[in-house]
Amino acid sequence: MQSAELLHAWRLANIALQAWLLLCLLRRRLHRVRPFFFGYGVFVLARGTALIILPYGRNAYGWTYVATEPIAWLFYVLIVVELYSAALSSYRGIAALSRWLLGVIVAAALMLSLASLIPDLSSSHPFPIIHAVTAAGRAICTSLALFLLGITVFFLSYPIPLSRNTIIHSAICSVYFLTLAAAYFVHNVVGPSSWALVNLALVVITGATLLAWILFLRPEGERVIVEHRPQWSPETEEELLNRLNALNSVLARSLRK
Repeated sequence: MQSAELLHAWRLANIALQAWLLLCLLRRRLHRVRPFFFGYGVFVLARGTALIILPYGRNAYGWTYVATEPIAWLFYVLIVVELYSAALSSYRGIAALSRWLLGVIVAAALMLSLASLIPDLSSSHPFPIIHAVTAAGRAICTSLALFLLGITVFFLSYPIPLSRNTIIHSAICSVYFLTLAAAYFVHNVVGPSSWALVNLALVVITGATLLAWILFLRPEGERVIVEHRPQWSPETEEELLNRLNALNSVLARSLRK
């Protein structure tokens, strides 16, 4: 089977997996718990169906891809906000600070990435718009993955109740965003000669993440608290909670000013 036919087969398989994931989220009633993630799934299903219909490599395909990428980026940010906001529902001050930090990190990464493209946009790159879009996507996905890893370390450093689904969802999202960032990077650095291989690797890993979400996101996972954190003594846990509550109170008061 040629690479183009293999890529097409994997894309069809991923569309089927995406539809299956949406059905699982509906049947397990997890679409109510993670509405942005569900909305992203609907968007990806519609976008994937449109791109599979359009002839690959034609202008219509390219413009559809470019026009819908910013929508995907917005969903990426909303998914991350949704993920940590649920865990920090009792700590609104810390949640607000996290949203502010996420916005600063994404904006800074995006500006630095686009600024680095200024010399390239005046060069003879065959597809300068796609070059700019992939650079922006790389910045956003890298910053989101690093933010997720950082806030997961924060979660595990304090006795904050975390559901099993939150841990699993965070891990899969981190892998997904890092994969996208790596694909964007190769797109930019190597150029069109790498696109066939990169696209094939991307659809395979995307299929694996879809399957992981299908298998591991369960209704009971929203209730099961994961105990993969240090076994603190009651005194240490109380001290950590006091520090956390004090930090949250300071941040909450500063937001009301």
